[in-house]
Amino acid sequence: SKFDDDPRVHIIYTPINVGKRHAQKFGFNRSTGKIIVTVDSDTIVPNGALRQLMQRFKDPEVGAVTGDVQVENKDYNILTKLIGYRYWSAFHQERAAQSYFFVLMCCSGPFSAYRKEVIDHVKDRYTSQRFLGKRCTFGDDRHLTNLILEEGYKVVFDNKAISYTHVPQNIRTYLKQQVRWNKSFYREMLWTVRSYKRHHTYMIYDLVMQLVLPFLLVIALMGMVWQAFTYGPHVIVHYILTLVLIAVLRAGYGLYRTRDMGFMLFILYGFIHLFLLMPTRLYALCTMRETGWGTR
Repeated sequence: SKFDDDPRVHIIYTPINVGKRHAQKFGFNRSTGKIIVTVDSDTIVPNGALRQLMQRFKDPEVGAVTGDVQVENKDYNILTKLIGYRYWSAFHQERAAQSYFFVLMCCSGPFSAYRKEVIDHVKDRYTSQRFLGKRCTFGDDRHLTNLILEEGYKVVFDNKAISYTHVPQNIRTYLKQQVRWNKSFYREMLWTVRSYKRHHTYMIYDLVMQLVLPFLLVIALMGMVWQAFTYGPHVIVHYILTLVLIAVLRAGYGLYRTRDMGFMLFILYGFIHLFLLMPTRLYALCTMRETGWGTR
């Protein structure tokens, strides 16, 4: 490795695959600085991004910061383009709103930073997490963020600290990723609720919306099917037009903010969300006891 002779770099090898959490803990234990930065192996961090991320720690109440993660392989195919626009929406709308109230609920694995004093306080709980009697093997970033929130610290998003990551390039891999993410959301929601008294009420509002809205969407879809049988197929047309209108509004906001005409493709994501991601979310909820990573 080009870092072997750099005295500032310590490379730690483990004899077996100990999992992300325990591998991180090796690094946590060896680190000596005041801030710990985590970066995924498939992530590119441009010059200046790390310095930008550090600025938020000027507030002593901030315990963790996540950067703006963009898609490095967005031009590979139509799926990666849509995921790229979805990432923008997730960070610049959803996480930005959480950050406004200092309750960002998931520091992204590709590029985030934490106060070492807080990490030292929670790292044993982080590596020993169990759910339904089994050791937790995914949802690491969300759980570590939850532990920071539980300690009463603010967690925020910095839209100027940009990094680039690779995303799945086919539907099969993408859906496996979404199953893991949804399982971790449902599991970690139980931990997030424990810290609501220490933070703004927006935390509870956001959690309730994330939990309830997908099921309301399923009920609406079932109602549409029943009405189509009762009143005729024109009901389906009305439903699809409504879905397109909502997608146009979301895409229009992204277009307004970024001036990127490609955001009009984001309209297609509404159909992926409804017909692929919604069943995936339900499947994740029904298979919570399965803790395999799903990609090996």
